[in-house]
Amino acid sequence: MNKLAIYEQLANEIKSDIAAGILKPGDKLPSVRNFALEKQINPNTAVKVYKTLEIEGVLTSIPSKGNFISDDAAKLQAFHVAELKAAYLTLVGEMRDHHIEESSIIALAKGVYHDITS
Repeated sequence: MNKLAIYEQLANEIKSDIAAGILKPGDKLPSVRNFALEKQINPNTAVKVYKTLEIEGVLTSIPSKGNFISDDAAKLQAFHVAELKAAYLTLVGEMRDHHIEESSIIALAKGVYHDITS
């Protein structure tokens, strides 16, 4: 179960799509109305998603033209790193809560890293 509000989940989904290269800087997003229809959400929620992303610098809104992915690739990458760090902090916190030693957590992280780079 996701504890985030729907608009936050959808904003994170868009940021993940950017980080994965599915959405690229300069890409136009669907209109608020079409986004709401696609995601089966209230148009006010769609507005909140886009407004949140605009405040964060992920989107650029051009009146009468639409919403576009920001050209600031460094900022978009920083959002992705922050998102991954938050997930990692949660995981390490859970491991600590289950009394897993620091050395075991570090060894596990190194092992997983080596597994995926081999």
